[in-house]
Parts: sequence; structure tokens; C-alpha cells
Amino acid sequence: MELPEKFRNWIIACYTGSKFSVSLNGSLVGFVKGQRGVRQGDPLSPYLFVIAMNVLSGLLDKAATQGIFQFHPKCKKLNLTHLCFADDLLVFCKGNVDSLVGVQCVLKNTMRCLI
Repeated sequence: MELPEKFRNWIIACYTGSKFSVSLNGSLVGFVKGQRGVRQGDPLSPYLFVIAMNVLSGLLDKAATQGIFQFHPKCKKLNLTHLCFADDLLVFCKGNVDSLVGVQCVLKNTMRCLI
């Protein structure tokens, strides 16, 4: 899944063009350009997380069924690869190097899809 370029550019513009001002004794004093990241409390943040997790969720499930990484032994019967809650993500895989490399590969592919 790849997000349309117009949509990606719109999101990037929301964050790269941000400026902040300091209020001193009730008056705005100067501006500081935002450097990186999402502003705390930004209403767009939960939506961006859900979009990213939707992409990652599909890629993790597909990778596990294709054998790119192995299920955690306690999660295999459920075909459980991960859990998302609020702004947290737990990834479950077998504790070996091959599985960790497989999960890392999925994370890198997800970043390529989203950027």
C-alpha cells in the first residue's frame, strides 16, 4: 500500500512549515522554526499513527505467513504478530536472529511505503 503523493506532500507541509512563538508578558516575541517531529497534542497525530499502523499491520501479518520471520511460540496458535494500543506497538516474534532480521526488514519496508 502506498499513500498518494499529494497526500504525503500535504502531511509533510503541515510539519515542515511550522513556526512557534514565545509569549512573554502576554506579547508574542519572535518566531522559531519547527525542526522535526510532530507537535505534542497535535490533532493529526492519532490519524497518522493509525495510517502507519494499518500499513505495518498488513506487512507484519503477510511476512509471518510467508515465513520472513517466525511467530513467537506463545502467539503461533493465534497467528498473533503484534498489538497496537493508543500510540504503542508490541511486536511478537521468535527470539532468534533470523526473526529479528525479518521484523527489521518489515519495518524498513513500512518506512519506504510511508515516505
